[in-house]
Amino acid sequence: MTKPTPFPSHGATQEIRLDQWIPFFAQFTREYRGAHARLDVFGPDVGYQVETEDRPFDGIAADVKDGARSVWITFGSKPADHLTHGVHDVSAVRLLRPAGPAGPALEIEVPDGTKSVLELTEPEAYALPPGDRKEGHP
Repeated sequence: MTKPTPFPSHGATQEIRLDQWIPFFAQFTREYRGAHARLDVFGPDVGYQVETEDRPFDGIAADVKDGARSVWITFGSKPADHLTHGVHDVSAVRLLRPAGPAGPALEIEVPDGTKSVLELTEPEAYALPPGDRKEGHP
């Protein structure tokens, strides 16, 4: 398997600490809900898979209670369009900031090295109206 090229359109990478997942994902959802999204999964046991592409991003959330380390990504605004992708036993979450006109990406990694990568379009290319944005937040 050839490993995909790491995000040439993305600049700085920021690791999101476990204690920040819930507020970070809530803010990320508010800012990017409705963006066109692509979700790729790649790793030693799964190869390279495109889970979905060009589907509206609806939100991302974490379950960290009682030692859980799960991340849930939802797509679509209508029942016929809906998809939920769960990642369990997450070891790292990284924000890949755009270096140009592209939108942000999130990399969610599990201990065996498998990564789920959510890439979003730039804000002007939203498929749905964005959620409420608070002034002063990136």
